[in-house]
Amino acid sequence: MALSEGQDVADQLRRLTDRIRERNLRLIETHVDPSNTDRALWGSLAVVTFASVTGQTGDVEVDPETVLGDLLAGLMHWCDVQKANPGRAEPIEFESALERARNHYREERDDEGERLW
Repeated sequence: MALSEGQDVADQLRRLTDRIRERNLRLIETHVDPSNTDRALWGSLAVVTFASVTGQTGDVEVDPETVLGDLLAGLMHWCDVQKANPGRAEPIEFESALERARNHYREERDDEGERLW
């Protein structure tokens, strides 16, 4: 979802969230697994939300790789903080989670074989 200047970011986030909720309800009602397009929408929400709170709103369309990289770096820092949490039974290892994500992505992409968007 592109963010263009002059459009209200909050309105765009609301529309994206509404679209995801509508889609998720349809998945629940039909007992169908999410498609890769659904998963891409979830990713869009994460990237657009992150950009909106870090002042990178315009960069989502112009330089999305930088926004994604900054989001991933933030998640790495989050994992570091979680490791320092004495109440956590097991640390959250970013690299392990990333490898798991890669495996899920490959399986989902191969299973569905669909084009995104």
